[in-house]
Amino acid sequence: MLARLYADLLSLRKENSPQIFDTDLSGNGIVNYFPEKTRAIDLSRVADQVVLFDTMLESESDGPSPDFVVDVSANELNRFFQIFSDIGFERGAFEAKLEIQICYIISWTMKSLRNAARIRDNLSSNRFTIVRNMAMEALPFTPGPEEESQVPNIKVDLFLNSLSPEVFRAIDDIHFSFATFIEGGHSELEYEMRAEIWNFLEDVHNQIRAIT
Repeated sequence: MLARLYADLLSLRKENSPQIFDTDLSGNGIVNYFPEKTRAIDLSRVADQVVLFDTMLESESDGPSPDFVVDVSANELNRFFQIFSDIGFERGAFEAKLEIQICYIISWTMKSLRNAARIRDNLSSNRFTIVRNMAMEALPFTPGPEEESQVPNIKVDLFLNSLSPEVFRAIDDIHFSFATFIEGGHSELEYEMRAEIWNFLEDVHNQIRAIT
């Protein structure tokens, strides 16, 4: 949902709609919500890797540079950042004056914490945001005596508050658009549901402003 939210907000901010890449080949990813703007990427194929990273690095033009949203599925996370590191994408982005914002949705497990710390520590200058989706139940995590010294120091930067089941079903629908909602659409929703969505968006907006 976070990638969808960013894509919708970026479409409101610039004349050029964001270019979206989806690494979830199951067909259940962000492509369902932006079918005409999204390109599916198979990270196991070198050709698709080139398309993904070169498209962003070669995006400079005389006009405003386009925005990109890359929705990385959980099972492709390690492969994505391995390629990211191997090709020196961070340095290339800096030279291309491309600003990067990485949002990592964390689960409270040792594996997730270590992955987040590893990715964060391998970045030198780009913004790395730790996100906690409160709608995802966190399994109790109590490190044993031998693990306590190995737990990375992780600070959550952005919380996505949980939504009522009715509102979640509404925004999960492939026909729902946050951009359309912000512009006054989806008037069929009940007042209480609209108020809950507005509160959710305002809370995310305020947290992002505090981060940046």
